Amino acid sequence: MAKLERIKTDSLRAQVYGQLKKNLMEGVWKTGEKIPSENELCRSFGVSRVTVRAAIQQLEILGLVETKHGGGTSVKEYSSMNAMNDLHSLMRISKNQDIITVLEFRKIIEKGAIGLAVSRISDKDIEDLEETYAALRSSTEAPESFAKADYAFHYRIAQIARNPIIAKVYDVIDGILSAAMVDIVRMLGPEMGLRYHRKLIDALKAGDKAACEELMEAHIEVTIQAILAADELAPQARAENA
Repeated sequence: MAKLERIKTDSLRAQVYGQLKKNLMEGVWKTGEKIPSENELCRSFGVSRVTVRAAIQQLEILGLVETKHGGGTSVKEYSSMNAMNDLHSLMRISKNQDIITVLEFRKIIEKGAIGLAVSRISDKDIEDLEETYAALRSSTEAPESFAKADYAFHYRIAQIARNPIIAKVYDVIDGILSAAMVDIVRMLGPEMGLRYHRKLIDALKAGDKAACEELMEAHIEVTIQAILAADELAPQARAENA
């Protein structure tokens, strides 16, 4: 049996889950192999069966293991679909943190994507971005429509990068990104997004890679800071209106 350290601190379920998942990701237990029984895990970790069972259920939700009545729990093959489910499960942890997490991801990916796009963009691509920008301008009173056009703008840049992996990542987490964009528009309004999208198109037209990367990073970082500021002010506003 793999070496399992006894849990001594709080958040027992999260720690048991984390250690089991770590063993699965590192291949300690192979595909099709049974993991230790609930009783064995209870003894190894020094926790209750309720705690162990809850941790195993989390692994089942992610598609990492499957439990058969009377047959124990065995390791499933970890596929790209499991990876997508893992991302979606993570995004359900905390609503407020979800948006920041998505934006941090976007800041890393989209700065690189636009850096590639600036040297690979065509006249037709520019036309597509201009059409999407027009859709943004015409939907400032409709948050969901604006967010849809906003997503289309950034997805188009990912496509213009001509890197299939970047575009595929967007395909996999389409729902997460789209939902986060709706929330962002509702929180902050459309004005700031409109300004940055116009500047991004102009920088792409000029072929200015440094400006493109700086603008994209600033666009997303300013959004992060605005959301954090709004989140800090929310309790105060609720108290004043009480």
